[in-house]
Amino acid sequence: MLNPQLDRRGELIHLLTTEGLPRRHVERLLDAARAWAARGDTTGEAPAGPSSAMPVFLCLPDESTQDRDAFAAAAQRLSLSAVMLDPQAGDALAATVARLAPGLLVLRHGASGAAHCAAAHAAPGLRILNAGDGCHADPLPALAQVQAMLDARQDLTNLAVTLVGDIRHSRVARSVIHAMTTLGVPEVRAAAPRSLLPDGLPQLGVRACASLREGLQDADVVIALPLQVEGISGAQLPSAREYAQAYGLTPDALAAARSDALLLPAGVLTPGIEVDGDVSASLAPIEARLEDIEQHLRLAALELLTGDAS
Repeated sequence: MLNPQLDRRGELIHLLTTEGLPRRHVERLLDAARAWAARGDTTGEAPAGPSSAMPVFLCLPDESTQDRDAFAAAAQRLSLSAVMLDPQAGDALAATVARLAPGLLVLRHGASGAAHCAAAHAAPGLRILNAGDGCHADPLPALAQVQAMLDARQDLTNLAVTLVGDIRHSRVARSVIHAMTTLGVPEVRAAAPRSLLPDGLPQLGVRACASLREGLQDADVVIALPLQVEGISGAQLPSAREYAQAYGLTPDALAAARSDALLLPAGVLTPGIEVDGDVSASLAPIEARLEDIEQHLRLAALELLTGDAS
């Protein structure tokens, strides 16, 4: 079965998910992002190249203004034209992508699998970059997490990484799990209430832990996930207070991890729920670093997908 992200030669034509993405393409994206980081300033314009006339269609919901602006800025940096689509265009996704001119569509959609649907119905020459589809996948912030690990540890093949929080409803969690296992992380753990753990964790190469302490014991990296409150019923999570007592990250809880453990937020964390106030106050530098990495990854993804199409 062909990978829908690749052409028949195995080259990248869409970026839909880290699941099944060959290692060489993961590394190529990370390498390209590091090259952009090495250039320093990302506000000026790049020299116009063969792909400079290619439009970048942005279809993200109204509440994603910040991300939409970030993708538009990345397109401008590459001398590409950003075209804002009405977010309602996603309601008739197959028809929308079938009529778009050749270019690149950056898509965020509430339905899991929407990016794969868009790729299956895309007009010839239209590339799809998944900026998040339901609870399924969100490749770029996941790759930013991986790059932050590489910056801090260089070698991923001897790490124990623990995900804490709402893994079931997190598209970033799924994407980072696939990226880590592709790059050889040998031990991936999950610590969360059972109702917030997805099915099939063993098949993903993830060990579910019975408690937060078990999950954090000697961990090298801790990825903290926000509770996706809008997707959680009362039966799944009786109260935020109960979650905070059992799984909230505090200095005492994190003391079970290695003394130099890297704590990575994978979204906006609420003080007093996912983290306590002291931990929350320490996160600003790594949040800024992850934002910086993700912007370089936007540049890398737009460059690779539009450049290969030219």
